[in-house]
Amino acid sequence: MRVALVTTGFGPFGGGQERWCFQLAQTLLSRGYEPLVIARTLCGKTPMEGIHLHLVNQCGRDPFCFADAAARELLRIRPDIVHDMGNGWGGHLLHYHGGPYGLLSQRKRDSLPPLLRVFKTALLVLLPSYQKKHRFALKQIRRNPGLIVALSRYQAQLLSQLYRVPEGQLRVVYNGIDTVHYSPANRVRYREAVRAYLGVGAKTTVYLLVAHNFHLKGGHVLLQAARKLRSRYQDLHVVIVGCPPRSVFKAGKIWEPLGDWITFTGIVEDTQAFYAAADVYVHPTFYDSCSLSVLEALASGLPVITTRHNGASELMTDGTEGFIIDDPWLISDLCDRMERLLDPRLRDQMGQAARETALLHRFDRCVDEILRLYSEAQQRFQPIAACLFADKGPTYRLSRGV
Repeated sequence: MRVALVTTGFGPFGGGQERWCFQLAQTLLSRGYEPLVIARTLCGKTPMEGIHLHLVNQCGRDPFCFADAAARELLRIRPDIVHDMGNGWGGHLLHYHGGPYGLLSQRKRDSLPPLLRVFKTALLVLLPSYQKKHRFALKQIRRNPGLIVALSRYQAQLLSQLYRVPEGQLRVVYNGIDTVHYSPANRVRYREAVRAYLGVGAKTTVYLLVAHNFHLKGGHVLLQAARKLRSRYQDLHVVIVGCPPRSVFKAGKIWEPLGDWITFTGIVEDTQAFYAAADVYVHPTFYDSCSLSVLEALASGLPVITTRHNGASELMTDGTEGFIIDDPWLISDLCDRMERLLDPRLRDQMGQAARETALLHRFDRCVDEILRLYSEAQQRFQPIAACLFADKGPTYRLSRGV
């Protein structure tokens, strides 16, 4: 069976969607499927034997241009299954890893201080690029001929509320994780060397955040809580992995002087060594459909602090694998949970529970669920090629306030 994956980015060293798609393509190949990838950019230079790449890189960041170009490529290659990651006009599965845009935009604004949030909301309404992305999201959901896949009940609820997608069209499939690549066993190999690189001692408590979007994932909130905690406990260190230089600059302007208790690594090819070096994973996100970084931390045996705005929190129990806070802006609550995890015995206890939970959510389990949806969508819907350019189908109106 020939399966087309439609995604703007693809590769082992990108963000969550890019890495997830790459792992899915490899797994499909190992199970006898023929993966066909339509993408705008490649993330990494890893050999991709057996994966057929179709690069559509002439569109820049125009969502309409990429979706139309991907649709033309799909009509040319005629796959058996079209699995769209939220960047094209849909297919058998429209699988939102983050968006659609209106949802992401709203949650990004919520990560801003109140006055700046009001200003940006008013400004965005006037920006043509903002309006264009909104139009694309509405048209994408209306034109999608197949099932819509959310990564959590949290995301599915938001899709229903904001875009009025019928429950019968929605399916929930949680992300899965490679529990061999991300494992407590990595500590033997990496922990001492990475902590030496960071300049921290064996008894220093290291708090880790892995994020490509500093503000959306609550990086600024983590720094506020850590600074408050550090006024009482000096022997702690914060490591933020994955932030592009522009985000680090922004953080530097807000937090100057940052001090030697914070390390921004920038983007790294493989994060497993930093999980091995850390003691606690802190992800005070304002929105995550189902954070891969949280799953990676759980698999690495780290206690996790996250928020209820993260779909991955549905896989956790507050007080067992870590802590779940209601609102990322509750700095005192975050500081309190970070302080509790200064206790190494509690960290060990929660870390063991975290690993056990991760083992229940292996990537192979996730792929099994996706394959079942392929079969369901094939049986329910007409040939996808006939729908991709047809501007018809049910219309889902955007709720007020988005």
